[in-house]
Amino acid sequence: MSNKEKVVLAYSGGLDTTVILHWLAAQNYEVIAYLLDIGQKVEDLHVIGERAKRNGASQYFAVDAREEFLTDYFLPCLHSNAAYEGRYLMGTSIARPLIAKHQVRIAHETGARVVCHGATGKGNDQVRFELGYQAIDSKLRILAPWKNTDFINQFSAGRKSMLDYVDKYGLEAKASRKKPWSSDDNLLHISYEAGILEDPWLGAPDEIFERMVHPTKAPDAVERFIIHWESGVPVRVSSCIAKPSQFEGIDVTTYEAGETLSSGLLNVFKYVDEAASRNGVGSLGMVETRYVGMKSRGEYHAPGHTVLRDAHRDLEGLCLMGSVLMEKERRMPDFAALVYNGYWFDPVAEAHRTFFQNTQRFVSGETRVALYKGNVIVEGRRSPYSLYDASVATMDGESESYRQEDAKGFIRLHGLPLRVRRQVQGPPAGGDV
Repeated sequence: MSNKEKVVLAYSGGLDTTVILHWLAAQNYEVIAYLLDIGQKVEDLHVIGERAKRNGASQYFAVDAREEFLTDYFLPCLHSNAAYEGRYLMGTSIARPLIAKHQVRIAHETGARVVCHGATGKGNDQVRFELGYQAIDSKLRILAPWKNTDFINQFSAGRKSMLDYVDKYGLEAKASRKKPWSSDDNLLHISYEAGILEDPWLGAPDEIFERMVHPTKAPDAVERFIIHWESGVPVRVSSCIAKPSQFEGIDVTTYEAGETLSSGLLNVFKYVDEAASRNGVGSLGMVETRYVGMKSRGEYHAPGHTVLRDAHRDLEGLCLMGSVLMEKERRMPDFAALVYNGYWFDPVAEAHRTFFQNTQRFVSGETRVALYKGNVIVEGRRSPYSLYDASVATMDGESESYRQEDAKGFIRLHGLPLRVRRQVQGPPAGGDV
């Protein structure tokens, strides 16, 4: 039996974790490589595992967590319509706590007392991983090579020095000296940063459009489908059957659901993601504020997530009271910041998730979306729980539910504080006449 200390490494099969795996083995650790399948576009997981063992791993674990990723991590963010700094859908941020969770589980199963990640000391992922480890099992020791002085000095040249290391020891890694950026992907998105992207004035090169078509190169035709929702969950996608019709003498086209194109959360996400990808939907370039304080530039491609968030938010507008919508909008930035900064397991984040989940009871119905050259157009929405009443909202005729003369007293009461202020304190700024 080996007397080496066991360490579970969050392993991807890429350059960084290949080097770290070998480096850990050289430091006399027994390295257990672990890869979480959350839909990233990687090689065959068995091939990656065999390569990990040839590079020094004593054991290799591959865990399929795609369903869990969508159900327990993606859906809470969808239900909150979360976007960090109002824009980033946080595909990477959402994944890290789940990776940490299963990494700790494997450490328990193998008797390891050390967990290791390959995140740098400059980014957000180090925080996300390490807060996750501490929340789940505070007794585990955390090993972060990019915060180890010897490791930093050895690989100070970054990617070049790592490639030299691979060549020196004859390691197998899926890597190239020609790729002037780094990327991270999963079922929800793919992100790009570093290299030539570090200049925020430079446009993103066409070469990064690996998982989606550039909007300008998307088909010159509209693609429509209907998303069916049950309590905030997209459960089915169906085709659209167009029916020419008329409304008060105006030619219109109505649509009804046709054949089922996909069903079940995972399959629905895949269908929407592929449709959005071929129509150039979901690319974002932005400069954001990392939790460690610096600004960074990232390029994010999240086709399916983008469509589902827009459609979900639109259906909520039909089914939720205005007070609930306002409270969700107020809470969303706080929740997004907690997720982005690595506090998924914090009690406040848990409380936010409970609140958002409780708002989804009546978010059921259908949304008809049209995709065209990078655009998501929610053309129609309907629900058995719709709070929209055409007989009340119409500009034509009168309704006992809403009598226009009642608005006089409504407005006068709301104007009371303004009238009192004017009498006591004078006109408001800009109100002198």
